Formats: sequence, C-alpha cells, structure tokens
Amino acid sequence: MSDLLFTANTVAPLLLLMSVGFFARQIGLLNDSLVKGINQLVFKIFLPVNLCYSVLNTPYDTELSGIAFILIPLGLTLLFGVLFLIIPRLEKDRSKIGVLIQGCARSNYAFFGIPLVAMLFPGQDTSLAALLLVVTVPFYNVFSVIALSVYGGKEVKLGRILLNILKNPLIIACLLGYVLWMFHFQPPSFLKTTMNDLSKLSTPLALFTLGGAIRFSNAKKHIRQLAIGISGKLFIAPLIFVTIGALLGLRDVALASVYIAFGAPTAVSSFPMAQQMGGDGELAAEQVAMSSTFSIFSTFLFVFVMKTLGLV
Repeated sequence: MSDLLFTANTVAPLLLLMSVGFFARQIGLLNDSLVKGINQLVFKIFLPVNLCYSVLNTPYDTELSGIAFILIPLGLTLLFGVLFLIIPRLEKDRSKIGVLIQGCARSNYAFFGIPLVAMLFPGQDTSLAALLLVVTVPFYNVFSVIALSVYGGKEVKLGRILLNILKNPLIIACLLGYVLWMFHFQPPSFLKTTMNDLSKLSTPLALFTLGGAIRFSNAKKHIRQLAIGISGKLFIAPLIFVTIGALLGLRDVALASVYIAFGAPTAVSSFPMAQQMGGDGELAAEQVAMSSTFSIFSTFLFVFVMKTLGLV
C-alpha cells in the first residue's frame, strides 16, 4: 500500500500540472504564441539555470554512474537501428515512417523526465539525471535527423543540426555547471539564492506548457500508427532497457534516468522538426499529444513496479 501511495503522490502532480495547462488552453487563457513563449523561457532560462544549479550542488563524494553513461547512448543507437528495420515493414507511407521512428525513440527527457526524477527523489541529489542530458540530447537529435532525412524527402544540412545541438542551452548549462563543479567553484550566496528561485519555476512551468500544447485533433485517422508509436515509446522500449539497467546493477536516480531516457513521452520538438523535414506533421503532433497523455499511466505503472521491487 505504501508503494502505491508513493507512486500516486509522484505521478499525480505531473497529471495535475499538465491538466491545468490543458484546461487553461481550452478556456482561452493559453494560445499557440503564449505556449511557445513560455516554452522558450523554460528552455532558455529556467531549465538551464535549474540544471546548472543542480550540478553545482552535487556533493563531491557523489559516485556518477558510468554504466548509465554507456547504456543510454548504446541503447539509443540500438533502438534507432531496430526501428529502422521494423517500422518500414509496419508502415508503407514514407512520410510517416521517419515520424514513427522518431516518435518511438525520442523522449521528452528535459521537460518531462527531469521533473519526474526530482519528484521521485525529493531533497536528494539528482544531478546525474541532468548530466545525462549531455549524451541524450545529441543522440536524440542526430538519429531523428537521419530518420527524417531518409524518409522525409527534404534536404537537410547535418552540420547546421550539429551546430544547433552544440548551442543547446540545456547542454551548455550542464557543461558549465560540471566545469565549475570540477574546479570546486561555488557562486556567492546572493547568486545561489537567485538561481534557486529561478530553478523552482522550471518544473511547474515545463509541465504546465506541455499540457497546454496537447492536441487530440485527428487521432482517429492515425489510430494504427499511434498504437505503434505509443506502445513502442511508453512500454516496449522502457521495459527492455530498464530491465537491462536493473540487471547491470543500476538503482535509484541512475535507473530512473534510464527509464526517462527511453520511456518519457515523445519530445515536443519532434513536431516542428518533422514538419520542416517533410514528415507527416499531423501524425507527429498527435504522437506528442497522445504519448504525453498516456505517459501518466505508463509512468505510474513503471514507478510502482520499480518501487515495489526496491529498484528506486
């Protein structure tokens, strides 16, 4: 019973925050431009400050899991490779193939996953989850570009994409925090207080705007593709890689980070990328919406099982 209550208390705030954003949009308090603007603030200010602050607060005796830093990029490489073999056999429309590959493998690690880890381990050091952004974000983006390039039909400049990855505020914040931490630099108290205050805004705003971005417009038209995308994204992939991580001895924050790397809903940024690169933008938007919605149930299931087994 205690494990059930723990899981409910962890997942319920995610659901409520996303629901508030969703209903704010329904009653006209949020629109596309406002959602986009808040997302920009979260992406470029609040979340980077949160990540940098988390890394700076990492105790110097913390053991960083080398296994997680190896398992996640290797797992993502394997996952994308398998999807490149399987998805074309399940879907013949080329504009949908790249979208499904990206939708099954590209997680909303920063906006959904890191807040989840913070809720799972309140008051504990969760900086490992932040540091793993350095390996997750580049792999998500590079493999998604390849998938959409092969099946999207539009020319893409890989160099520009790689440059955008290097300019990603989340990666820059993690690297900056890690370098400062390595040199034992701690900002003055007034700056740490400001960073702490800004950090507290990142989680609720990220989940609020994620709820505001959810759409259910034409889901019936793509029900078969969505069934493939959601089952692969939220259940099959995380089940495989969380099991591998647990067998390799990962526990607590490290194992939770593996879960969100493979089991968090499809990244919101996958929609504009699919649109720009000739993929089925409508399907991409619905994959984000439906995976974000059903992730509440899959997250509850996985957290409950991991908690019951003593893995987190």
